[in-house]
Amino acid sequence: MDTSDSNVVPQPLQLLLEQASAKSPQKIAIRVEGVELSYFKLHHWVRNVAAALVSSGIEKTDRVAWLLPNCLEALALTCACYCVGAVSVPINVRYSPKEVSYMVEKVKAKMLFLQPDALHVIPDLSLMLEVVTVGSEMVHPHTSWSDFEQRQGPITVRPVQSSHPALILFTSGSTGHPKGVLHSLGGCWAAINTSAKALGLGNEDVVLVGKPITHAGGLQTQLLPALMVGGEVVLAMTPPPAQAVELIQRFCVTSYAMLVSSLLDFVEHLERSQETLTSLRRVVGSGDCVPLELQSRFLQLFGRPVLEGCGITEIGGYFAMQPIGKEKPGSIGLPTAGTEVRLVDDEGNDVPSGFPGEVLLRTPSAALGYWDDPHASAELFQDGWLRTGDVAQRDEDGYIWFIGRRKLIIIRRGSNIAPAAVERVLVMHPQVRSSVVVGVPDKDDGQVPVAWIVAQDSQHPPTQAMLEEHVSKHLAVYERPVHYWFRAELPLNSVGKFDRAFLQNEAKHKQQWTCSQLAGA
Repeated sequence: MDTSDSNVVPQPLQLLLEQASAKSPQKIAIRVEGVELSYFKLHHWVRNVAAALVSSGIEKTDRVAWLLPNCLEALALTCACYCVGAVSVPINVRYSPKEVSYMVEKVKAKMLFLQPDALHVIPDLSLMLEVVTVGSEMVHPHTSWSDFEQRQGPITVRPVQSSHPALILFTSGSTGHPKGVLHSLGGCWAAINTSAKALGLGNEDVVLVGKPITHAGGLQTQLLPALMVGGEVVLAMTPPPAQAVELIQRFCVTSYAMLVSSLLDFVEHLERSQETLTSLRRVVGSGDCVPLELQSRFLQLFGRPVLEGCGITEIGGYFAMQPIGKEKPGSIGLPTAGTEVRLVDDEGNDVPSGFPGEVLLRTPSAALGYWDDPHASAELFQDGWLRTGDVAQRDEDGYIWFIGRRKLIIIRRGSNIAPAAVERVLVMHPQVRSSVVVGVPDKDDGQVPVAWIVAQDSQHPPTQAMLEEHVSKHLAVYERPVHYWFRAELPLNSVGKFDRAFLQNEAKHKQQWTCSQLAGA
């Protein structure tokens, strides 16, 4: 152990695997693609990777980037970075080469780990950094993972303060470049601990991780919380429903979290296949609101509600979660342990129950700010409270009801329209499978809502008249979409959520074309 500063002791996150290994060394920690590692073997491997990082010249606060799918090497690199005081920079494999280059150069990474089929991003990099290829032998002139692992050095934990930088998670904003959200070791630990408590995880749990661990949803609400409590992890990469079911049945999975788009596919598969999942005790839907119709179908299958969780990259996990056994379908639940929530109006005044307001948070897992972006970092906080950009309202029991993203709110002649509220109504129609509502400019109304629809049966989609009759029963006139456009599927962004920015841009072009055609007529 590095004892250069005798006043600093290792942080809990630096010792996560050491403690689990000491308690249950032979217990299976993780399974992935036919490989399984005990807590002892995983801990030993992470220490060797940490030693290799040190031997590669990685110092405290150096950034180590990795462009990898969910795999053992990605986990080992992240934990090893924590141990030696380096900053882990996960990058989703779905990002474009230009986006990857921007991120790697933005953080001035000292090393980059990637698979050989991703080497095409290298020509765009202007930085001089060591590239390590994972999953094959050396690709000249780069270093192979096996050669990297052979680098000898002291197996060390470098003690640091809890405020020490540990993790940069990139957000995919609707405009401009992604921002790097910087988290501390203490903040990461708080997010992981919060997730474990909210989900009621224990050492008997088997957690299927099917979200990318390049994002908080996979890394800090699923993977690391399971390891923290000494549970077992089954690591996959957004498995299709049939594969997820097979993994759940084979390994007796007890907990599984999905984005809403995946949850819909999962439920539809189970409805068709009639398969039973007796071990599965909790399922979490997140990323977008879980439609009430989908919640009802889930309840019929499992006999209990799907849990909804709401979180943002800037706090590295959940700020609200349905309390197990006390769920209120349609809400996102209560604030998570240790999280303070305020709802405020445009002047920063607290709003009463039943009224919408922007969500402000105060939590130990709050980010330090945005990497190398002091202006955006300053705007993130308001008098010590983190601004989420989410709009919600609270009921008399303290449950939070998500309305939408502030920047996505559609303002039509001065009236606010929450896309999520319109989407909830649309998916109640029996012929609608899923929908995304976006706003487009309008010369008379300022903005108007339009709806992208995926039909249950593409050969027999609902007509515009049928949809208009349906929404008229549930929505005010100003809330109703002016157009209903159909797609075979809704595109997903790099995180796996519905790509609203893409759909909004496409809607603008389609609206302009429609208006020009009408003008020409």
